[in-house]
Amino acid sequence: MKTEILSQEKNVVEAKAQFTAEEVNKAIENTYKDISKKANIKGFRKGKVPRRMLELYFPKDAACAETLEKLLGDAIDNMVEEFELKLIADPDLKPEPLKENEPYEFTVTFEVTPEVTLPELGEIEAEKTIYEVTDAMVDERIANILDSRAEIVPTYEERPLAKDDYVSVKYDTYVTYEDGEEKKEQDGMKTEIFLGSETIRPEVAEALIGKNPGEKASIELPNEGEEAKKAKAVKSRYEIEVLGIMKKNTPELTDELAAEITHNAHKTVDEFKASIRKQLETSAERQSESSLKDSAVEKAVELSEVEIPEKMIERQKDAMREQQAERIKRENDMTMEDFFAKSGMDKDSYEAELDSAARKIVKRSLVLEAIADENDINWTPDELKQEINSLALMSGVEPQKLQEYIYGDRNRLYDIAERLRARKTIDFVAKAVKSVDVPEKKDAPAEKEAE
Repeated sequence: MKTEILSQEKNVVEAKAQFTAEEVNKAIENTYKDISKKANIKGFRKGKVPRRMLELYFPKDAACAETLEKLLGDAIDNMVEEFELKLIADPDLKPEPLKENEPYEFTVTFEVTPEVTLPELGEIEAEKTIYEVTDAMVDERIANILDSRAEIVPTYEERPLAKDDYVSVKYDTYVTYEDGEEKKEQDGMKTEIFLGSETIRPEVAEALIGKNPGEKASIELPNEGEEAKKAKAVKSRYEIEVLGIMKKNTPELTDELAAEITHNAHKTVDEFKASIRKQLETSAERQSESSLKDSAVEKAVELSEVEIPEKMIERQKDAMREQQAERIKRENDMTMEDFFAKSGMDKDSYEAELDSAARKIVKRSLVLEAIADENDINWTPDELKQEINSLALMSGVEPQKLQEYIYGDRNRLYDIAERLRARKTIDFVAKAVKSVDVPEKKDAPAEKEAE
């Protein structure tokens, strides 16, 4: 086989492969040998069937087509390796049929990674934000821990509900359908509601505020989403009875409670607070390192030069559209069309934002890959194994089973390996640049209104 590059323009390479008639005939003969090993023809042992007999069952055109498929695959693999091509899409080719006793050639078009001009990483100044841990942050973390141990208990107060109250209620649910029929779906359900919660529907809070224990409220809400459409459910009515006013009892932090919370790792309040501070400081340092990595990569990408192929942008946009559609369907039970209609978002603005985001993602990926290639950054089998073990730990799956699953899925294995390589590259960039410490940017206090 003889191969040559015919042309290269930007990131598109056109190449040609040529086979002599002898090479074609040998390849066809090998195809018939493979068929002979599998053929089950009466009177002949597998692998011993003469070619003329095989041609009665497997026409020459079919054998030539099978031969061509193998020749093309091997030739393309050889060209990719020989010319050191880094493909970003499947090769494009339109081969002619293969014929016995005749030479054969085909041309193929490769889309390859575009050339990236990288900056000198050692000359880049990247910011590392230094995050400060304050006493107020320690107190807030402890308050959240204590709040998680709080109990909601009845007060037996007889007064109107206020917006910051906890309330115990009992409710029945009635659903109205498109044909006008109303059905009782839930009966005597009990729950506790915090009227000041940001997640509670305003209609519910408004209906209950001002009610006294023993009083009732009725609320009607429209049914939205795909499930409601399928069920032809138009609206729901909730008949709510206020059972009583509740209050949250938050425990006081004592040495005994500190020991209980930490399983005796810390036996005093001071030890507990010191451990919380250390945790926050460790988290702050990780956040600082993350800020350096973000700044370093952002600067490296900004200073790099690359002409991004439009096809790469379009593929990235298609992938992002699909991910967003799946997320909106999962979280809101809506199609993208429904989402645009409900949110009032302009499609042209959405597409413009999508295009901008896709360009940033693709350029970042190309720059990181170029840095990895230039500096021989790659993963090792042990690192890949550790990466899979970490995924298993987070997923609660047995590591060996996850390894077998991932190694059996070439695309999934490739994605994990590439993420690992990208992470190692980001670490390399962060160490290579000049790190400049900067204080955390804090929100300026709001100016007091003039009296």
